[in-house]
Amino acid sequence: MRLERIRKRYMADGEREVLSTRRHLAAVLVPFLVTIGVGWAASAIGAASGPRNGGGSLGTVLGWIVLAFVIRFLFKLLEWWYDVIFVTDRRIFEVRGLVPQHVYSMPLWKVTDMTYRRSFWGFLLGYGALILETAGQDQALDRMNYLPDPDAFYKAVNSQGSTFETPRGAGEGESPEGESSASAAERYDTPPFRLG
Repeated sequence: MRLERIRKRYMADGEREVLSTRRHLAAVLVPFLVTIGVGWAASAIGAASGPRNGGGSLGTVLGWIVLAFVIRFLFKLLEWWYDVIFVTDRRIFEVRGLVPQHVYSMPLWKVTDMTYRRSFWGFLLGYGALILETAGQDQALDRMNYLPDPDAFYKAVNSQGSTFETPRGAGEGESPEGESSASAAERYDTPPFRLG
């Protein structure tokens, strides 16, 4: 249901979805381990300074600290659930965050190089990273970490290889059809939102 709303809201008319995915669950592994570590440390400190040793108020403070870390982890988990990455026949875009929500987009024709990386932990747990490079431009969506099944993601982006070429008219001058360079580029540089 939510993915369908995202498709209607952010995909342009005629844009075809190739792949959509969430980040790998390993993206929330560090906040989980931090929460477990804080809980363990708080229980060790609480046990060492129990109520018999006058640590009743310390135990309350430690309990609030642990609760704050649990809430933080649950928020990170909810954010992970709402973050979605799409590959279409024109671009890659990512919808990230709850409040505020950000949409990062990169037209495929701007991609000059792709680097696919898999760390040791990524190999064991089944995730990887894709680094997109453009010719001398900084892009908001230049690195995607914790991609599940990164082989499929890499193939999905590469399968759109014909769109990696600069569209006609995106350079200087006019295209063969008589379009200005700005209007030709706009056809391929699909905005990450739909107006109206």
